[in-house]
Order: sequence, then structure tokens, then C-alpha cells
Amino acid sequence: MLTTSLAQAFSGDALLIDGCGRTDFQQGDAGQLYDSITQKLFTLPPDTLVYPGHDYHGNTVSTIRQEMTKNSRLGNQIGRDEFIAIMQALKLAYPRYIDQALPANQSCGLPQQS
Repeated sequence: MLTTSLAQAFSGDALLIDGCGRTDFQQGDAGQLYDSITQKLFTLPPDTLVYPGHDYHGNTVSTIRQEMTKNSRLGNQIGRDEFIAIMQALKLAYPRYIDQALPANQSCGLPQQS
């Protein structure tokens, strides 16, 4: 009987399928995000399955190899300075519900104040 075991990684909002998390609010740092992805996730075996925290196009899984080669923000050996410039130039809309979501996220798991 042949069995294979593929590594899996849950990348949360850091590495998305053909993208990455935002760094333009909540004290985001594009350089720190780049370092985290390239020095941690991109050092995993190429066939490692990557499950992002969410996706906007109906995709649920990718691989390290696919993201290293095809990710529009990080793939094809994009360097740190170029990544930072890409992130600064995105000019994305302010998230609609961030002002409600952020306080809720920050208090998650903390006891209620009375």
C-alpha cells in the first residue's frame, strides 16, 4: 500500500492565493509581512498545501510552489523593496466594517468589563 503525506500550512491573512494580507492599516508593515512570508512560508517544501484565512475568488487551497511562482505580489522572486512599493501603491478602499471589526477582534477572548 502506497501512502503519501503532504505538508499543510494555514497562512491566515498573511499569504493569500495570488495575493497577501493588507498592510495599509492596523499598524501594518509591508517589510515585516514580506520577511514573514519569504523566510517562513516560502522555506516550506514546494508541495506544501497552503490554506489561506479567506479568498475572494472561490479558491481554497494552493501550494508553496504555486505562490512562489505565480503570486502577483510575491511570486517570481519579487524582492523586498519591490514588494513594499507594490503594497504602497495598492490604494485599496478602507474596509467597510473595519471600525466595528477591529475592536471586536482586539477584545476576542478577553473577559467582559463590568
